[in-house]
Amino acid sequence: MSTDLTLPRPVSPPHVVRLELDTFSVVDRSSLATWFGNLFTDLLAPLCPASVSELVSVARDYQPSDTTPWGPPGYARLLLSSGEFTRSSWSAALSDLPSFLRVQLVQLDSQGMPLVDGGWCAEVLLKDDPAFPHQVVVVASRSLFGGWISHAVQQDWLSMFRTGADLVRASGGWITLDRVGVRTAHEVSVGVGLDESLFMAAELSRGPHWATLLGPRQVAALGGVQQVCSTAPCFSVSDLGGGRLLLQLTEHLDDVPSEAVEALAKFLAPVLH
Repeated sequence: MSTDLTLPRPVSPPHVVRLELDTFSVVDRSSLATWFGNLFTDLLAPLCPASVSELVSVARDYQPSDTTPWGPPGYARLLLSSGEFTRSSWSAALSDLPSFLRVQLVQLDSQGMPLVDGGWCAEVLLKDDPAFPHQVVVVASRSLFGGWISHAVQQDWLSMFRTGADLVRASGGWITLDRVGVRTAHEVSVGVGLDESLFMAAELSRGPHWATLLGPRQVAALGGVQQVCSTAPCFSVSDLGGGRLLLQLTEHLDDVPSEAVEALAKFLAPVLH
């Protein structure tokens, strides 16, 4: 995938890109392991100045101490519940997943502590709890992408989102900018708790976003595939098959006027909390 980071002028600096998928389906673990590996390599690793092999080497040799509790100074940290980052370790972790799988790359200061201001972070998290829908969360933050997310990189995120949604037969999902909490902006604004949102994820959308994936039940409640495709107030609507539609609100991730969000929220009202 492309990683065009050429800066335009003026620069509008984003902070966090978050991708999330919710699903109630049984997932092909081998395919999911491959998708996770591609996601990490193509989306997240390019944000890190060190190579994956270097990170694995540093993480393997690192011993925590009182002065560097989080990881080796000046490097990212690599956390994987099954050990090092390899395709076989992904597969092993996903074949017998007790609760979650997490890989996190974080820039550290000279004391081995995560940088808060001016640092960068890339994280993949799979939460697998039978009481809730499975969640796939991908977060990338940095002073980030050189201060601007190019159109090519945005398309890479959308492409990975589409393939992931198909793979896990997602009931819903979203991509947004500058939203870091576990609840969406819509959920916070209407006072809906995360538990309620996840229990209702198949029936109700978790809010209007730059990219909003509607699951089959949500599409049906809005009048069906043809109705949504012809009337959604969006830059584009993609039919992913299986009754799933991907709404892209505007052309660019860092250009989402409030009136566009409001129009989409009004359109989605029948399937919002």
